[in-house]
Amino acid sequence: MTSDGSNYRIVSPSLTVKAMRDSGYKNTAYALAELIDNSIDAKATLVEVFACENPVKVGARTNHRVETIAVLDNGHGMEPPQLRRALKYGDGQGADPARIGRFGMGLPNSSMSQCTRLDVWSWTNGAGNAMHTYLDLQEIETGLIDNVPEPTHHPLPDYWRDLSEGLGDTGTLVVWTKLDKVNWYGAAATLKNTAELIGRVYRHYLHDGRVDIRMAPVREGKVVDGEYHAVPNDPLYLMTPTSTPAPFADQPMFMPFSMGSESEPGVSHFPVLHEGKKHNITVRASIARPEARRANVEGHPWPDDISRTTDPGTLPWGKHARRNVGISLVRQSRELDLDASWAIGYDPTERWWGVEVEFPPELDTIFGVTNNKQSATVFSSLAHFDWKAHADTGESFKGFKDRLAEFNDPRLPLIDLVLYLEEKLLPAIRRQLKQQTVGTRKSKKRHDDDAASRATDAVKRRSEEGYTGKTDELEAGATSETKRQEQVEALTQRHHLDEDTAQSMVEEALEKDLRARWISSFQDTSAFFSIDLMAGMLQVIFNEKHPLHAQLMAVLEDVPEEADVDDLRNRLNRAAETFKLLLFSWARMEDETYPDRDRERIADARREWGRYARDFVDGKASDA
Repeated sequence: MTSDGSNYRIVSPSLTVKAMRDSGYKNTAYALAELIDNSIDAKATLVEVFACENPVKVGARTNHRVETIAVLDNGHGMEPPQLRRALKYGDGQGADPARIGRFGMGLPNSSMSQCTRLDVWSWTNGAGNAMHTYLDLQEIETGLIDNVPEPTHHPLPDYWRDLSEGLGDTGTLVVWTKLDKVNWYGAAATLKNTAELIGRVYRHYLHDGRVDIRMAPVREGKVVDGEYHAVPNDPLYLMTPTSTPAPFADQPMFMPFSMGSESEPGVSHFPVLHEGKKHNITVRASIARPEARRANVEGHPWPDDISRTTDPGTLPWGKHARRNVGISLVRQSRELDLDASWAIGYDPTERWWGVEVEFPPELDTIFGVTNNKQSATVFSSLAHFDWKAHADTGESFKGFKDRLAEFNDPRLPLIDLVLYLEEKLLPAIRRQLKQQTVGTRKSKKRHDDDAASRATDAVKRRSEEGYTGKTDELEAGATSETKRQEQVEALTQRHHLDEDTAQSMVEEALEKDLRARWISSFQDTSAFFSIDLMAGMLQVIFNEKHPLHAQLMAVLEDVPEEADVDDLRNRLNRAAETFKLLLFSWARMEDETYPDRDRERIADARREWGRYARDFVDGKASDA
């Protein structure tokens, strides 16, 4: 044995271990995941996690506190040399894309981040022939050991045999004792609180049945209430069954969000060239099904004990989704991180989408995967990335990328993917989410209904007076079914409403014989509104991309419930100011129009529109 000061080795074992103890595991569950990773890499089909608590005297009371944590698996086990290397820091098994682990630090690093004593038994021919070794911080600090002790024959203790439900002829047991950094107290409650994390990190393995993870609280040598087997927690809400509360435990709460592929809905692939070899990054996207957010979707009623007017975000499944906000980074089927920095933090709607980015271990350096497999630093740093802010004056996007290439910038391979996520995919998802709630806000729906009814009265009145339009012409000979089909297609295909929402709106319009409808939609045009002329339906679409929508419509309609009198007065003033600017913009348009004949045509259009406005607003017959 050698003390730390007796030679010139680059690192001191005791100081290294002490320093690595603060290596940044978010909590005990994340450290525990390193052990589950090792079990899965060892082809285990059953991983058992035991949190063992013992009585602790606190004053006159006796509490129970977790004093031992253990992970037992039925994987292939380790021969003595491999077992001994497994406890070394940084003695990995080399690059193997089939394994979750890569750096060879997971077992000692995660363990010593939580405890000061680590014991490992491993066997390849029956638990009675297990080999044992250990790390003990006190012995390392005092110089008693600076090498991993050579494994010795030590049969698996009966204590663990009795607790196991699937002890195999091969396997490994890892035991943490002398816990000094574990943030677990009561075993059952703690394991319950880790259920969602473990279910999310290993959702693909659990969903495919590749592994069963048993979480068991133990008191005085016996498994007590609170035991469970992990079930998938899918942030894309496409898997079934999952831990999502009813009625979505056995049915998907989300649906794939189309990214253009008909053969793989909700999936897109991004090839990346790295070290001369092409690798694929897979992006999966999903969006809430209408019934998750609305109670009135035909065939998908909410449970009877839930009010139809309840905010879905406050319901059990809405709260569940709130805990799964962000882009899920998946490597080797195992989630590294759920990166919430990609979400708009203050917007509760963000819970209703899911995006998963899966990449192979060969791209670890590109993504910036940390050695504890908890995050991907390069990818996370690019959330809300604005390349124009980093570009030189007048530099094109291609020029910007060329400059990154020149400086060998590690962000370059991810730039196209990041901009796709930031500028195309997420905005498109958010637009569709907004459309899902069209007409669901009671006050807004009432005003929309009132406006549609008054517009319908004006349209009918003008028709009776002989002023017919294209919609009247198209309606001649049209059946209810053809009108329904035309309107649904317009709402779903041109304005990206989901099928259920569109069907609901059209049914209501046909039932009430409405001839006018108002919707908001993102339009690729400088016009602040456009119109659809359909059989018996005049549809006005307010362009959400136009600043007038945010400065006028949103100011008036998206009023927070807690708004006070001053807030409301300020909103009215802003809306009035915006309306005046709108008229000023028209006036300047006339002003700048040449020749005079064209200016007169615009002035005629203004006067004509004024007459129509009087008819619709006042309900008075036109004097046209």
